[in-house]
Amino acid sequence: MLSKSIFPTGVQVVREGLIVLGGVLLAAFVLSRFPGLRDWVTAQSIVVKDSKNNVLY
Repeated sequence: MLSKSIFPTGVQVVREGLIVLGGVLLAAFVLSRFPGLRDWVTAQSIVVKDSKNNVLY
């Protein structure tokens, strides 16, 4: 069937979710231990402001 080749199974979705969650937790841990790295990541972020200089993103 075509749908089996397109849609992942529940086990695959959960596995990928755990991988992403682990990556986020590892990144948060590393950034909490190295303030210089955290400041560098913040400096590389894109800031979008409106006409009143309010930060949108």
